[in-house]
Amino acid sequence: MIYRFFYKLINNEAEKISDDYESSYLRLINRYLFFLFFLFLFYSIFIISFFGDIFISIFLIIITFFWLVLMAAKGKTTRMQTVLKKLVVAIFILLTFIVSFFHIYSFKSVGVEYFYYSLLFAIPFFFNYKEETFSILLIAFVITLNFIGCLYFDFDFLPRSPYLQEKDHNTVRLFNILFSVSTFLIDIAFIAQKDRLIYGLIEDKKIKDTTIEDLTKTKNDLMKQQLLTNKLTEENIDEIFQLAESNSPLFYDKFQIYFSDFVPKLLKINPNLIASELHYCALMKLNFDTKKIAKSTNNSIRAVESKKYRIRKKLDIPSEININSFMLNL
Repeated sequence: MIYRFFYKLINNEAEKISDDYESSYLRLINRYLFFLFFLFLFYSIFIISFFGDIFISIFLIIITFFWLVLMAAKGKTTRMQTVLKKLVVAIFILLTFIVSFFHIYSFKSVGVEYFYYSLLFAIPFFFNYKEETFSILLIAFVITLNFIGCLYFDFDFLPRSPYLQEKDHNTVRLFNILFSVSTFLIDIAFIAQKDRLIYGLIEDKKIKDTTIEDLTKTKNDLMKQQLLTNKLTEENIDEIFQLAESNSPLFYDKFQIYFSDFVPKLLKINPNLIASELHYCALMKLNFDTKKIAKSTNNSIRAVESKKYRIRKKLDIPSEININSFMLNL
């Protein structure tokens, strides 16, 4: 039951996202937040079990369940990304002050300062150094300031632990060293996964860009061939494109003169095509993409996509075939 709860918390929103990169990145963020939840919970249990410090344990448990709240938050990689980025900066700064407090609280003698490094190591997972330089420098500055401050000042106004005995210092220091090294290794593992996701996205984009380039070249070559077949002069080509782009009422009549067999071929496939759909088909025959059709017909992109979808259905064009390519080949 617990496993199912955490599984749903990590994967539920990600499964509804169609973009593979966004879905994988969201899962990765949720797994990292789950790791933080488990880490703080374990540390809270350690504090109360070994030292009986209930106040500090309750404080840590509150932070522990805060990670669950973040896991449950919707839109971490989309609509709430900007808000959550600011929240993450605030959390880093808050955690820095918490580390400083515990460092003073434990008489500066049990290795709590190692957690400053854990915070620094976690920065690359949450921030992009090219786009979020200010946030990174701000967090690094706050951590450095806290580290130096705790090194040179005693902060006598802050309380000290009544539960920590001098004989326990080495044990707790060893535990904190192992704890901080473990967080470092896990941070590295998560950062490596994030890098693999980004690298995969870059490679996919390169492949898509190359494919789009090839398709565009093929379409343009095919378009030239079509124009030559219909024995159009350069003046004819310029005229029909100008009429199409200006949404002139003369466009469709001129198009039928230059491409006299195109509309009959369409109507042979489906005689129920209406005038506006035939007009869109004519524009696609000229290799107009969705944005260009929307601009030339004064329609929204969504309206054009909807119209193209209906045309695809009426002409029974398979989803894997580009609709412009189909028109160019007709």
